[in-house]
Amino acid sequence: MKILVINIKYLGDLIVSSPSIRSLRKTYPDSEIVLLLRKGFEPVFSNNPYINRIITFNPELKGNSSIKKIIDGLKFIIELRKERFDTVIVLHPGDRTAFWAWFTGAKKRIAPLKQSFSFLFNNKISVEENSMSYLEYYNKIISGADVKIDSDRTEIFVSENDKKWTDEFLNNNNISADNILIGIHPGASEPSKIWNTENFVQLIKKLLAIHEVRIILFEGPQDKIVCNEMNNKLEGEKNVYFVIADILKVAALIKKCKLFISNDTGTRHLAVAVQTPVLALIPEDYEKCWNFYSEINNHFTIFGKRNFSQSDLSVKPFLDGINVETVYERVGKLLKLW
Repeated sequence: MKILVINIKYLGDLIVSSPSIRSLRKTYPDSEIVLLLRKGFEPVFSNNPYINRIITFNPELKGNSSIKKIIDGLKFIIELRKERFDTVIVLHPGDRTAFWAWFTGAKKRIAPLKQSFSFLFNNKISVEENSMSYLEYYNKIISGADVKIDSDRTEIFVSENDKKWTDEFLNNNNISADNILIGIHPGASEPSKIWNTENFVQLIKKLLAIHEVRIILFEGPQDKIVCNEMNNKLEGEKNVYFVIADILKVAALIKKCKLFISNDTGTRHLAVAVQTPVLALIPEDYEKCWNFYSEINNHFTIFGKRNFSQSDLSVKPFLDGINVETVYERVGKLLKLW
C-alpha cells in the first residue's frame, strides 16, 4: 500500500504530528509512506525512520496568478496523480490540500470533517482545530486509517553531522559539560506571544551572575528585530552566544542544554522532542490547545496574558503578566541551583 500524509503547517505542528507518523508506520510496516511538507521544513522528517520519502510544496505557488506559477501548480498536481497513492491523509483543513487529495485518485481520502470541501473526502474525522489539544487532534485524524497510537512521545532525529557541528560549536566557545548551559528562544510567530525583550535581558543578566552559567540565544527566521535588540542590550556581556542555524543543528544544540526557556514557539516542541527540560512562557488562552505536555516530560509552564494596548495603537502586543523574578526563581529550582 502507498500512503500520502499531507501537513503543510510549520515546525511546531510537524513535531506534534510525529507520534501519529510513527504509529502509522507501526500499523503498516510494509507500506510506502510519503510526506508532503511545506518547502524548507524537510529537515523535521529528513532522518525519520518511519517514512520513505518527502515531497515538498513551494508556498510561492500559492495565490500567484502568473502564467508560470499556474503551470507549475498544474505540474505539481499531475506529479501527485502519477504517484498512484492508495490512501491520502490530510492532517488539517484547507481548500488547496482537499483538491490535492482528490486529484491523487486515492481510493481512501481521510481529513477533518469541518472544512469547505469536505465532500472531496470519503473518510471524514469529527475533529475541529482549537477545540482540543493539537496532539490529540493529529492523533485522531491518523486514527481514521485504523491506526492505534503507540504513545504521545514526540521525536526528531538528528544526524551525526549535526552532532559533530554541535560539539565543534561548544568546543570553539569553551563550553564544557561542567557548565550550566541554558538555551533561550526569545521570539515567536506573533508579537502577543513574545515576553518583553527587556524581561529576557534582565533574566539573562541575573542568570549570568551564577557561576558556570552559559546562555545560548536562538534566532529564528522571524526573530531578527528581537535578537538585534537583545544583542545591543547585552553588549559586553560574556558567556552569551547568539546562534542562527538550521532546524537539526538547533535540535542537536538544544539537546546539550540543561534547560530551554521559550515563548510558545516551534523550538519549544523541538526541545521536548530531544528530551531537554523546558520552561515555557505561554498565553493563558493557549492552554487547551497547546499545553499538552506535562511535568513528567520535564515540561514546565508559566502562563501570562496577551496585552493588546487599546489606548496606544503604536504599542505592539506582547506577553504580559509574568515577572522576571518568577521566571528566575523557577529556573533556579528546576536546575537545583538553590
